[in-house]
Amino acid sequence: MILVKGQKHAYYGLLSTVTLSGFGDAFGLLSMEWLVYEITGSKLAMGALALSSGIPELILRLLGSPLSDRWPRSRLMAALAALRLTAVVLPLIAGLIGQLQLWHLFLAAGLSGSCSALYLPTAMALVPDAADSRKLTRAFAVIDGCRNAVTLIGPAMAGAVVAGVGSLPALGVNALCYIAAIIMLLFLPKTFRPGKTSSSPSIAAYLREIGEGFIFYRKFPAMLAIMGMVSISNMCSVAIWTMMVPYVSEVLHRDAEAMGTLTAATALGTLTGLGLISILGEIKQRRTVMISSLAAMGFFNMILGLVYSYTIALAALFAVGVSGPFFGALSSSLHGKLVPGHLQGRVNAIRFLIGGSLQPVGAFVGSAVADRYGVQMLFLVAGIIPILSSFAGLFFSNLKTLNGDLSEIEARSQKKYALGDGKGQVPFDK
Repeated sequence: MILVKGQKHAYYGLLSTVTLSGFGDAFGLLSMEWLVYEITGSKLAMGALALSSGIPELILRLLGSPLSDRWPRSRLMAALAALRLTAVVLPLIAGLIGQLQLWHLFLAAGLSGSCSALYLPTAMALVPDAADSRKLTRAFAVIDGCRNAVTLIGPAMAGAVVAGVGSLPALGVNALCYIAAIIMLLFLPKTFRPGKTSSSPSIAAYLREIGEGFIFYRKFPAMLAIMGMVSISNMCSVAIWTMMVPYVSEVLHRDAEAMGTLTAATALGTLTGLGLISILGEIKQRRTVMISSLAAMGFFNMILGLVYSYTIALAALFAVGVSGPFFGALSSSLHGKLVPGHLQGRVNAIRFLIGGSLQPVGAFVGSAVADRYGVQMLFLVAGIIPILSSFAGLFFSNLKTLNGDLSEIEARSQKKYALGDGKGQVPFDK
């Protein structure tokens, strides 16, 4: 890995940008969910809101996957953040003038989801250039941990704002976060990108580039198996968090502020898990730790479906938070090590595509199950499914290849995907 001037500055700038935008996303999402619930009182409408964001995200994540390897990544992220800012400002203005309608929220969710399709994969593609290759696990752990923490701290603070002054000010905070993220992106140090391929610009060449993102998983079936497992876990997590508002209201009999406290407990757990990873350093038994992480998340989510106690729910969500970073950090570091630089953008896009492919199903089917059988039944089932998936993963023998020293596998991967022109890296942003 080539170290660039201002590498440390670039990493912390990228970390701040991802954290800010993640905080704004979570803050705005709870606000829009609460507004939909206030307008309709329908769990199905809340599920449909998540669906309106998730479907465009999945489609554009596939079709747009090569873009973060073709365009200056920090500038692409700034443009996407500007579009997301527009998506938030439209319903905010409509609400302030008393003209907010349901379709405004669905339009905002769809536009925001479309931009999210490439935003995070592009950010992850920048990490290997912005961090020491010997510390990739920790570098990804910090970014994943902070991103996950703020997606939970955001709703916690949003819950307090919603309870105190209403939902619209929370959308305003979301907009301010995007503005700050855009400014930071524009001032990131110059980063690097791989040399250009010899392919001429055409639809056929573009489609080949999309296919290259999938080829990585064909060559590394263990990584495909891991991403299949996480897609199931994410489906269940989305089903749970989409229904967290009615869970707090109808099962725990609490208000928006309590919702914020629950999410804060998960965020605190995430930071605790991040601290444990930093103490442990490089983890060699990746298969065992990753499978255990997903199973533990399912177990503690299942507890939510069995209790009515607010205190136990707090403890369970804290434990969910502790469990999550172990999988995320190891998965990200594996992708950072095994994926060549010129494929980082499109492979990360396909990675998030696979990981999030079942999220719309979780949001919509989960809301339907909660509407028919109750929120607790949904939480119980959504906890059991990842446990069964993780247990099945123990029988995938190819997952054992993820353990131990990866230097030989990494070298083979880089050789397989070496660029035909034999050139090294060239400046990314000019």
